Amino acid sequence: MGASSRKEPFRFVMNQPIDCWLEVPARNTGPGTGKRTAGVLLDLSRSGCKVRSSLNLRFTAGDTRLIIYFQLNETLLQFNGSVRWGWMYGLGEYQYGIRLDLTDEEEDILMHELDIWTMSSGGEGV
Repeated sequence: MGASSRKEPFRFVMNQPIDCWLEVPARNTGPGTGKRTAGVLLDLSRSGCKVRSSLNLRFTAGDTRLIIYFQLNETLLQFNGSVRWGWMYGLGEYQYGIRLDLTDEEEDILMHELDIWTMSSGGEGV
């Protein structure tokens, strides 16, 4: 076999979705601005994640900035990102792909937490 052509980092699929909170920063305009809305984290990589929430962002791809909060292990994590895609998932539910804008330090923290989470919960990388 030749060298891998994979350019995207591995995704970690949450067998049991993890609770998260989405916040649209006050500097944005539109639905949910300045409020935290509950959601669930469905998968995660160092470049982004997939979430489901009742928050209807009515976004234009790449223009909707947000902050996502979640806890993998003992540490509450908080990362900035932007919505890459979204659609209605069901009645009053929406699913979004979020690109995480991580600093080098945040990426190190996330990868460390994912390593611990993978060992303790049997998380799956895809």
